[in-house]
Amino acid sequence: MPSKELAGAAGLSVSSSTVRNEFALLEEKGYLTHPHTSAGRVPTDLGYREFVDHLMSGALTRPGARPGARLGAAAAVQPEELAGEIDTVLRQATDAMSRATNLLALALAPRVSGARLCHVELLTLHPTQLMYVFIVSTGGVMKGVIEWPRAVDPGLVEWARTYLNETLNDQTLTARLIRRALDNPELSVQEAGFLRALAPAFEKLVDEHYQEELFVGGASRLLSEPRPQDVSSLRDLLRLLEERFLLLGVLRVALGTGTVVVRIGSEHEAIALQPFSVVAASYGLPQRRLGTVSLVGPTRMDYETAIATVHETAQLLSELVGERYE
Repeated sequence: MPSKELAGAAGLSVSSSTVRNEFALLEEKGYLTHPHTSAGRVPTDLGYREFVDHLMSGALTRPGARPGARLGAAAAVQPEELAGEIDTVLRQATDAMSRATNLLALALAPRVSGARLCHVELLTLHPTQLMYVFIVSTGGVMKGVIEWPRAVDPGLVEWARTYLNETLNDQTLTARLIRRALDNPELSVQEAGFLRALAPAFEKLVDEHYQEELFVGGASRLLSEPRPQDVSSLRDLLRLLEERFLLLGVLRVALGTGTVVVRIGSEHEAIALQPFSVVAASYGLPQRRLGTVSLVGPTRMDYETAIATVHETAQLLSELVGERYE
């Protein structure tokens, strides 16, 4: 915005020369920069950081909001939008967050590591098909079907359900715990053989890849919208999704804080992340954070809306997890 136009904006009783002097001072302090000689000034990462810090401290409020109104009082994700198992809920949440902000939304599912196994269910679908269902304390539900070479013995199914729930119920999930339950030397040959068929399902449950499932919302929608000026940024953003370990590293930072975390441009150690800003917050139980939700976009984003959306969504997910699984 030209200095003359800015000087005439509502609430500013200053001359255009005063505005130019202030711009020059802000540029000298590193808050503004010139992309090139004829361009206007734009905020630097340091300038955005100053703005975000004021925003997080409550110094800024939404335009038109009543004094003292809580940031993000109008949540982007409504409780009635979220229903189903935790993976379904996270998909719904990321989609709603992306729609509300026009940014890429990410959600890190609860880690199975450190969680407790609440229940094991075994169901015979057909004579040679056995369905298993594992429910963990973080809200995760894992299920699958095992094909049996012969008709499944109903008595063994009932025995295995009882044995596994008595042995594993409310125990912290580890590979060692599963191995001890499945390789119990006191089991008969028939019982041990039956449990060996379930071993791959339990291995998947404690596998590191399953522990940190990343849900992404908004990628296809962002690409489908006509935004020719952002083609390069979108390409970089999609490339960033391939660097899953970088994103997971940023999201894990939010797990230990209990507050909204904002990383802006050059504040990221990884070069691939430096064109972007990440707004993240953790959700979970009072005694343990389980996962994170976040928004990723260019450094020139609507930080107020992004922070409010992430904050409200994390609170809603925490309430949902607490009501359903503890």
